[in-house]
Amino acid sequence: MLLFCSLTACEEVILLDLDTATQRVVIEANLDAGKGICTVSLSKTSGFYDSNNFEKITGAAILLTTSGEANIPVIQDADGHYSATGIDIAPGESARLRIELPNGQVIESETVPVPYPAPLDALMTEKVETGGPSGNGTSEAHYMLTAKWQDIPGQSNYYRLKIFQNDAFQSGTYILSDDRFGDGLPIVRPVIRQTFQQGDVLRCQLMSVNKSYYDYFTELANVEGRGFSAPTPFNPNGNLSGEVLGYFGIWQASEKVIVVE
Repeated sequence: MLLFCSLTACEEVILLDLDTATQRVVIEANLDAGKGICTVSLSKTSGFYDSNNFEKITGAAILLTTSGEANIPVIQDADGHYSATGIDIAPGESARLRIELPNGQVIESETVPVPYPAPLDALMTEKVETGGPSGNGTSEAHYMLTAKWQDIPGQSNYYRLKIFQNDAFQSGTYILSDDRFGDGLPIVRPVIRQTFQQGDVLRCQLMSVNKSYYDYFTELANVEGRGFSAPTPFNPNGNLSGEVLGYFGIWQASEKVIVVE
C-alpha cells in the first residue's frame, strides 16, 4: 500500500520528442466578385506543442491582376490581413494573385475564372422527431433545412452553401454541390448531419465558386467529416505555387433568411 501511494502521488508530465516540421506559409485568398472585394490572410503553420496563435505574416506585397489588364494592389489593413475594394470584374473574366513575402519568396496562383451567379430561390424546413421521448414523455422536435436553386445551364458549375445559425457561422458544416448529374436543372440540397430548433434564425449564403475552390473544400470536408472512417489526414491541394498551403477562390453569392417555425 505504501509503495502504491508513493507511485500514485508523483505524476510527471511527459512531452514526446516529436519532430518539428518546417514552417509553411498558409494563404486564404477570396475574391467576392459580386461586391468587388478581395481579402487575403497570410500566416505560418505552428509546431505540435505550440498554441493556436499562428504567426501572421506582415509586410507582403500582393497584386491582383484581372483579364481586363487591371493591376490592383491588395493592401495590408491588419497584421496578416490584406484587402482591396472597388474591383470591377464580371462573370466569364478571370484573375490571378501574385504574393511577394518579406523574405523575397514569390507565390502565384493559377488563373481563376469568375463564376456566374446563381440566385438562391427558396429555403424550406421540415419537422423531424429525434432522440426519443424527452423528460416530459414527449419526443424532442428538430427541423431539417433544405435549399433550392436553379443550376446555370450549358456549363460546369460548382456551389457552396454557408449557414449562419442565429448569426453564428457553422464553420464545421461543408455543403458542396455541382451539376454533373443535372445540367440546367433545379438543385434541391438538404442539409444533413445538422438539425435546428424552433425559433432559430438561419441566414444561408449560396456561393457559385470556381472549381479549384470547390475541390479544396471537398478534400477538407472529406478529412474533417468522417470521424473514424476518415482517410489518413492530409493537406488539401490548393491552386498556389510553391510549398504553401491554402487557396485562391473567386465566388458570387446570394442570400436568404428563414426563421424556423
